[in-house]
Amino acid sequence: MKFPVTIKLYIGFGILFLFSLAIGISSWYTLKQQARVSQTLNNTYRVMNAVDDIQNLLTDMESNRRGRRLTHQQSYLDLYYQAHDQIIPAFAEIDRLIIGDTAQCARVARLEKQLNDISFFWSSLRLDESGYDTNEINRITLEEKNQVYEIRSTIREILKVENLRQLQGENDNNKTISFMSWSLPFGTIILQAIILSLIFLVIEELLKRKKAEAGLRTIIEKEQQLNELKSRFISMASHEFRTPLSSILASTFLAAKYKTTEEQYKREKHYERIKSGVHNLNEILEDMLSIEQLEIGKVKVRPVFFDLEEFIEAMVEDLQSILKPGQRIEYKHKGQSKVYLDTSLLKHILINLLSNAVKFSNDNDIITLFTELNDRHVEISVKDNGIGISKQDQEHLFERFHRGANAFNIEGTGLGLHIVVKYTQLMDGNIKCKSEESVGTEFLLSFPQ
Repeated sequence: MKFPVTIKLYIGFGILFLFSLAIGISSWYTLKQQARVSQTLNNTYRVMNAVDDIQNLLTDMESNRRGRRLTHQQSYLDLYYQAHDQIIPAFAEIDRLIIGDTAQCARVARLEKQLNDISFFWSSLRLDESGYDTNEINRITLEEKNQVYEIRSTIREILKVENLRQLQGENDNNKTISFMSWSLPFGTIILQAIILSLIFLVIEELLKRKKAEAGLRTIIEKEQQLNELKSRFISMASHEFRTPLSSILASTFLAAKYKTTEEQYKREKHYERIKSGVHNLNEILEDMLSIEQLEIGKVKVRPVFFDLEEFIEAMVEDLQSILKPGQRIEYKHKGQSKVYLDTSLLKHILINLLSNAVKFSNDNDIITLFTELNDRHVEISVKDNGIGISKQDQEHLFERFHRGANAFNIEGTGLGLHIVVKYTQLMDGNIKCKSEESVGTEFLLSFPQ
């Protein structure tokens, strides 16, 4: 029995849809798992940072008490109390992050008791410790060392558990990347087949319904716009994921071939490429997550007072590793430096603009960063002498997935500037672009104070 072409297409479309649904559900579940792993890793890093803070504060307390004992200076005692007062918030952060982990809670409770014991021990000493003889000082020092040793042992136990969690989380992330490496290309092919099937079916319906040609033409135009957006996303995702994944796979294979000590530098070269590939993947995922958070309104502005000049100098220092040969970032500031902005959003904005300036500029180019604080506004300028942006592309500059016609051979997702303008608007700021092809680009930002 022969079936019409349209029926065959419907059957094929149904099969492809089921495959697409299966991949979509698997991808959704994988992303949920990755979000859970990321949250666990984030908690682990925060616990480790808090424990490190406690360990550093304990060192400060011990050294200041010893300094007080040896010199009898009041300044050491004041520094001891300052360090002592900072331990309580660190414990509160840890207690919040390890809820539900009975064993880790027990270790943290033991650590808290040990710190209370040594604090009680120090508080029981005379205010004027010059009255102690040599034997008493030796006894105090020995007791102090024993208690500090026990505290550090407990800290090592806590950090050991968190390190194991960190390794497990990173292993889970690697599994996720492995799954996405084959599911994304396969899913892309299926989606493209579905789109082609839909287009063919729509054309068939148009031929059959000549009386409804005008109305169906409007539907086709809307479908084409939707398909264009999907195609741009599929093209971006498949290209931007495939490139670093291919680099990682190739470098992993090649690194395994170098087994002698003399070839260590070759292994390190491939390890750096692997790290660069993972970094690129992480940036893509971060952009996608940022878009999702913006769409559902979960991005909140949390402004604080901070030194803008110090903040940007530190950030520029961190960006040195991505500069091309001979490139440099020149930063200048004018006016006072204390500002009231969200540091996280501002950092994302500036890193995106500076990274773009680096990517679209040539070797040995200078990228200029200028900030000024006046009575009412913070003014920021990021300027490069790169390939520039055409007038036509400037009209769509901040749209999702849009990339300039002259940037086809430069990596990027087309999401960065869309996120930048959204973050700028969240802080009640505005952004402008001045650009000319083959001359350069300047982004001007302004935030009210």
